[in-house]
Amino acid sequence: MSRVITFLTDFGPFYVSQMKGVILQRTDDVVFVDIATDIPPQDVRSGAFALMVASRYFPRGTIHIAVVDPGVGTERAAICVESGGHVFLGPDNGILMPAARALGSPVAWMLDVPDNASPTFHGRDIFAPAAAEIACGTPLRDIGRPFEPKDLDLGSPRVVANGIEANVIYVDNFGNVILNMRYLPDMDVRLMGRRLKRVRTYGEAGWNESLITLGSHGFAEIAVNGGSAAELFGLSTGDKIVLEDMSCSE
Repeated sequence: MSRVITFLTDFGPFYVSQMKGVILQRTDDVVFVDIATDIPPQDVRSGAFALMVASRYFPRGTIHIAVVDPGVGTERAAICVESGGHVFLGPDNGILMPAARALGSPVAWMLDVPDNASPTFHGRDIFAPAAAEIACGTPLRDIGRPFEPKDLDLGSPRVVANGIEANVIYVDNFGNVILNMRYLPDMDVRLMGRRLKRVRTYGEAGWNESLITLGSHGFAEIAVNGGSAAELFGLSTGDKIVLEDMSCSE
């Protein structure tokens, strides 16, 4: 049965095609799936969120290559992580860990860096060859040395005096702003002076009306029906916001 290999990067399809070519030189018994090749440049947190949400829909045995790597060529490790029957390959900057933790109990190995590996393209010269080895049946214990990887915590919302403080962990192509909240506020809230209508689906809000809903990924998201919440509120990944309890000022 063909092994599925996924790709998640911030460097577009041109460089990903080289990674695929490296793998195909070693085996053609694979199925390639691009989770995303347009993660915002160097945005590790967005990459980690996208990988976590997408990887759970793939079958056991899938190999995920995730490379959003501002530290490429430095002393940061290149790692392989197994969890829940899935294998994750990428830099040791936390990008793999939310997905790995969501699927099970992660076990990690540090990969060797070949002398001829490009200091600016470990995706092609380290992670793609490792994915091909695994797809061909090489046991993970032979891939590298046991390793304790760096984690990445997307955080949790907290109650503050005037509402709920949360962090932006992803902004999608529609400008919807995803928060590190797995629930909707049980009170009416506003953001930067604008009321956010609590809805089950975007269509329950009026045109250009700001809203908050529980997205298909299981996290609360702020959106504008027919518009971009990211543009309206000037938000991007990593920003901290406060959902103000409207009853506190009424």
